[in-house]
Amino acid sequence: MLGFDVGINGCSLKTEENLQVAALIPEDRLHIETDSPWCEIRPTHAGFKHIKTFYPSVKREKWNPDALVKSRNEPCQIRQVLEILSCIRSADIDMLADKIYQNSCKMFFSTV
Repeated sequence: MLGFDVGINGCSLKTEENLQVAALIPEDRLHIETDSPWCEIRPTHAGFKHIKTFYPSVKREKWNPDALVKSRNEPCQIRQVLEILSCIRSADIDMLADKIYQNSCKMFFSTV
């Protein structure tokens, strides 16, 4: 083991093989990100079937404050990455979220 941390975003979850690899990342080395405004999780991605939270979206020309812009990845969609990881790892979503939060604090705020 090299001791690297690994960040996972929607593009990391495109294929079944990617899901298998993501499931093997040690929990204490795992981080999540959206890579917004790019790399949305599309219906063609293998991980899409594990998403439980969906957000209304509209075309850019019809923007309104109650909807996301269609095909753009927003920070709130980080929950979708978490939902996929929770499912493929058979992990409690709240416990996994807490562990990932601890990992981020450890990485960015070394006094934690």
